[in-house]
Amino acid sequence: MDNEARLLLDDVIAFCQRDGMDTRLINMLASARATEFTEDSLTIEAPSRFAYSYLVKQRQIIERYLEEIAFAPLALNVCVPQVAAGTPTSRTEPVQAQGAEDGQRAAVTPMAQTQTVPVADATPSPMERTIAAHGGAPAAHSGPMLATDASADARVNVNNTISPDQFKRMMADLKAGGAAPAERTHAPQAAPEPAAETPEDSYPAVGINAKYTFENFVFGDENKHAYQSAVRFAAFADEPGQCTSLFIYGNSGLGKTHLLFAIKNYLAAEKPYIRVKYANSQAYIDDYMRDLGAQRGPGEPIMREYRAADVLIIDDIQNIIGRQASIEFFFQLVDEFIRENKKIVIASDRAPKKLGMDERLTSRFNSGMLCLVSEPGFEMKYAILKNYYEHTILGSAARPLGGATSSLLDGIGLEEGHLTDDHLRHMAEISGNNIRELESFCERCAGLSYEKEQAGGELTASDIDAIADEYFDTAHKVVRVDTVQSVVEEFYHVSHEDMIGRKRSKNIAFPRHVAVYLTNTLCEMSLKAVGSAFGRDHTTVIHSLEVVETKMKEDARFNEELQQLKNIILIKS
Repeated sequence: MDNEARLLLDDVIAFCQRDGMDTRLINMLASARATEFTEDSLTIEAPSRFAYSYLVKQRQIIERYLEEIAFAPLALNVCVPQVAAGTPTSRTEPVQAQGAEDGQRAAVTPMAQTQTVPVADATPSPMERTIAAHGGAPAAHSGPMLATDASADARVNVNNTISPDQFKRMMADLKAGGAAPAERTHAPQAAPEPAAETPEDSYPAVGINAKYTFENFVFGDENKHAYQSAVRFAAFADEPGQCTSLFIYGNSGLGKTHLLFAIKNYLAAEKPYIRVKYANSQAYIDDYMRDLGAQRGPGEPIMREYRAADVLIIDDIQNIIGRQASIEFFFQLVDEFIRENKKIVIASDRAPKKLGMDERLTSRFNSGMLCLVSEPGFEMKYAILKNYYEHTILGSAARPLGGATSSLLDGIGLEEGHLTDDHLRHMAEISGNNIRELESFCERCAGLSYEKEQAGGELTASDIDAIADEYFDTAHKVVRVDTVQSVVEEFYHVSHEDMIGRKRSKNIAFPRHVAVYLTNTLCEMSLKAVGSAFGRDHTTVIHSLEVVETKMKEDARFNEELQQLKNIILIKS
């Protein structure tokens, strides 16, 4: 049987050579040892821990060749060598025994030859157990409902981050609610992979950006659609034909990159057999120019690691537009991914139709998951500030330093002052909309609060205003109702007489609803005062607010339109 296993592995190598696969894959397969061949699986022993990690990620490719050779689905099991007792330390270190306690190693019995320890674990994953607990029933909701702060004012619905357990249940709900997955040909998901010894791996685990996860993403009405779409994409990343493309667009600093890294980090942790390639626009251009310069022949393919990926993630695609050569190749690459039923995620500062892309690609992205991330309103800014203060600022202060670097930090005060709920509300009211700036703003306010407390005082609203002046152009801006009316009138081509008049035709009534909504949102006026500015009473204002809020929930493009109006109004104020 071992001879049959070796012959089968040799055939796989030959097929890889036939199709011009990556030389590294061919070399690692040639160095592997075929140990067992059964009716439904082939087991091979990787030559090293790094080779194990790489071969596990190439499992789907190898299994496709196995099925082509054997005319039946065959699962690939990859083992990693274990060093016999008394053998000097080498690259084939013992892997952690399954079922052993965290941080412990299984005892190794002395033996005359190297023993292989299977790494694949048949124990159901946490997600599988959660799905089983749900009974396979479809999800009762399209996304998680986040906890509401019980101490918050009733007028504010605070969306908080979710716990890992809640997130796993949500992912299980998505899986259960989707179409039944196609029958798999690969083995159950392997246990966590041993760490690679060298940086040669083309698809390393995310390092410094590992902090970007779905669990710590704060969402509200402005970005809930993008968040839930990103979660769905990650959940169905290994399901052919489902959620094939995701396009997220919106202004800078609103969380698009966070969602992209969250997808990558989730797949790296939960579905390591999926090859993911992430690049921002500058990295993509650099890779393209490097490969183009190193190309040895006119027919030689470039950007191999991009083409070989199962999921391609490109951030800030708008920066590629205008670079003729690189954008043409990008169009070809995306078209190739779509034709081969692979998955792609794009982030941009504008919608596909405004990027000047090929009409076919624009149409395909528009038919996929297309999500606008809008600038956060008061409620969401309050939630972001509250979450950042409680989990990051206070969380960092509570963690012990330890390590060699602690002595370096002994001479400075790392304590943070207290921010009350009133402080956070005031910060949300006067701050801008860039989330990265919001977090830095929160740190500055907490630091100043500590200094005030040390001096026997406390942080005041004027102190917060002074810091906000350094961060945000919108701080202290007074928006007048006539500015709102003139901007909306110009945008919708409505006269001022019609705006405040009694006509109720649709082309006049809807712009009036929008102007009322924006006045109520941006101007510091009571409902009665807003109504008076339009010749109406407060009940009519409430009706206008309901009309606009309903439209916002039904039409993502209207949210973009509304944000454009807000930006124009703030610029003119």
